[in-house]
Amino acid sequence: MRINRVFAESHETGELTLKGFSYIKDTLPNDFEVCLIIEKNGHLSAGCWDTGLRSTDDGKIPGCFRQSRGGFIGLDNVLAFLPIEKAEIDIKSWVNSK
Repeated sequence: MRINRVFAESHETGELTLKGFSYIKDTLPNDFEVCLIIEKNGHLSAGCWDTGLRSTDDGKIPGCFRQSRGGFIGLDNVLAFLPIEKAEIDIKSWVNSK
C-alpha cells in the first residue's frame, strides 16, 4: 500500500521540521493513537483517534480525534496526521546550541 506524505517546516531559529504526516484520505490512525493533526484550515493540533460509538455517530463515520477538555476534531476537518509515538526529534543540536 502506498501512503502519501506531507510535512510541516519552518526555518526560524529554535523551530523544527516535522515529516511523515499521512493524508487522512489515504489511511486512518490506529484506534487510540495520539497524533499531531494538520487541519484543513492550516492549524496544527493534536488528538487521540477514537472509533467508539459516540465518535462514529453510531457507525455512520469512521471516527474522530478526541481532544482534552472534551473537544474533538471531525474527520472532515483533517488534512493529515502524524502518530506522536512514532515521531522522533534530534535534540542534540538544540542542547549544544544553547
